Amino acid sequence: MMVLGLCFTDGSGPHFSQNPFLVALSFAVAALGSFAALDLAERGRCNQHATVPWQLFSSLTLGGSIWAMHFLGMLAVESPIPLTFAPSDTLASLAIAIAGTALGFRLVVRGHADWRRVLLGGGVVGAAVATMHYVGMAGLRFPGSISYTPGLWLLSVSIGIVAASAALALAIMPTSGLQRAAAAPVMAMAICGMHYTGMAATIVRYDPAAVAGRGVNTTLLAVAVGGIAAVLLMLVTASAAADRKLAAAAEREVTVLRRANALLERTQHEIIRRLCAAGECRDDDTGQHVTRISALAHRLVLASGGDPGFARQILAAAPLHDIGKIGVPDAILHKPGRLTEPEITEMRRHAYFGARILAGSGLPLLELAAEIARSHHENWDGSGYPAGLAGERIPLAGRIVAIVDVFDALLSPRVYKKAWSLSEVVAFLRAQSGRRFDPNLLAAFLSDLDTMVAIWRRHKDSAGQHTPAPAVRAPGIMPHPAIPHVAIPLAIMPPVPQGA
Repeated sequence: MMVLGLCFTDGSGPHFSQNPFLVALSFAVAALGSFAALDLAERGRCNQHATVPWQLFSSLTLGGSIWAMHFLGMLAVESPIPLTFAPSDTLASLAIAIAGTALGFRLVVRGHADWRRVLLGGGVVGAAVATMHYVGMAGLRFPGSISYTPGLWLLSVSIGIVAASAALALAIMPTSGLQRAAAAPVMAMAICGMHYTGMAATIVRYDPAAVAGRGVNTTLLAVAVGGIAAVLLMLVTASAAADRKLAAAAEREVTVLRRANALLERTQHEIIRRLCAAGECRDDDTGQHVTRISALAHRLVLASGGDPGFARQILAAAPLHDIGKIGVPDAILHKPGRLTEPEITEMRRHAYFGARILAGSGLPLLELAAEIARSHHENWDGSGYPAGLAGERIPLAGRIVAIVDVFDALLSPRVYKKAWSLSEVVAFLRAQSGRRFDPNLLAAFLSDLDTMVAIWRRHKDSAGQHTPAPAVRAPGIMPHPAIPHVAIPLAIMPPVPQGA
């Protein structure tokens, strides 16, 4: 009976023996090839930018080692008559093994790998391995014919599919070197089991009258198989070793860069801390103002849906928003009364001074701090200073700090004013939405007002250590000219702070 070009029979034929040394060698090739293929698959998982090349290497190695194992097993047959192999069928069987393995790997790793994909890929690879075996057998040249017993033939194909599925399952699972070393012999047993079960299914009938076809003799084939197997294993070993060295070097570089970045970040924080200390030496009436501004700005970034990484950056950079005040004369900075127009002009220069002090370092946090110092007095409607920017032309960090800076300054007592009540502060902020403040950011701030007040109160005790000087300003005095007037009764509205 002929099926798929194979002759099946219920008869029997002469038994033939196997060379135990070549059988053991075929198992060793299968085990080494399996380990190498698993190792290459692991390298592909570790190197996400070069997954396809490693898959090809893995397919080449596993398919080639299965093919080499098959022909070593064929050479192990001790036959009383010369056996040769057709070159075309022999090369075709190699191509089938490699192509089928590559397709199976591709089916498994493409998209989300699950057991259905493993079984599908295993079926493809198992069918390819079985096809490789029987195409190779079809290339056997000797005077006679070959047929197969159906039961053992079916068992050999089933073993091939199970072995291939197991191989692919191991290939997609993270494994250690010890696990791969333990899995390789198991896979080799399955691969050899498929081959030798197929050989047991083979019925050979010699026909002395038949003429053997021409083919490659077993010695040449043995040299070819051994050479291919050796080249594959050397290629795999060298590739994996080189990749490990590169990966280790890259990991060392990443570690060095991570340490350098950590040192750079610590350096930036230390610079900021010391600049803040310098600012406090000039203007010590702000207490924990910079701490609260930092925490409030960080919270506002998160409340408005901003990136947590940016929130951490603004947490570090915001304390330097008023560092430019160290360039303002003491007579103006500490003046308890109303500033004159020339003094207001001079006070406003602190935004310029701050940007000049901080900009140009190339350090990310200090550049962000320079941006905040330059822009946190710009108004949404373009009426602010120093550049008269409007809308989204004002940097986001400056718009954020503008809101929390005024919120904190109005709630806090100063030597030149009393603290406003929370309701007065909220009324002022609402009145300035779309004028002084970004309306979207202000809406986010007010929607999270309870948290903002809790953050402010967390530092209130240290902020309240500064007692306002007596009789500095009479109730009802107009607010600082730098702040637009809003319709709050003068009898209850203290002046807006000079630095707000």
